[in-house]
Amino acid sequence: MSLFFAACGYASLGNFFTGIAWLNPGIFVSMAVLSALTAIVSGHVGRHRGRRLGGDGRGMALAGILLGWLLLFICALIGLAFIGFIAGLTFLADNL
Repeated sequence: MSLFFAACGYASLGNFFTGIAWLNPGIFVSMAVLSALTAIVSGHVGRHRGRRLGGDGRGMALAGILLGWLLLFICALIGLAFIGFIAGLTFLADNL
């Protein structure tokens, strides 16, 4: 399940390449963040259940956890780039 949510988060960010996400980028980035958080939580739950019950799927849960953290890192970089862009515009506007 965590791998599914991580893939949904990457698909949400992938919409920037198609152009549809540029209409409202905040929604798509926030969907990616929520998907990443859900992937991390469900991955930890899946690994705990797999260890306790001796079931399969612990590797997929670990992959979901790692991809979820990577997705959060990418979204943080996007947020920092947006803040830097706005700061650069204000710097340019002050120098006019």
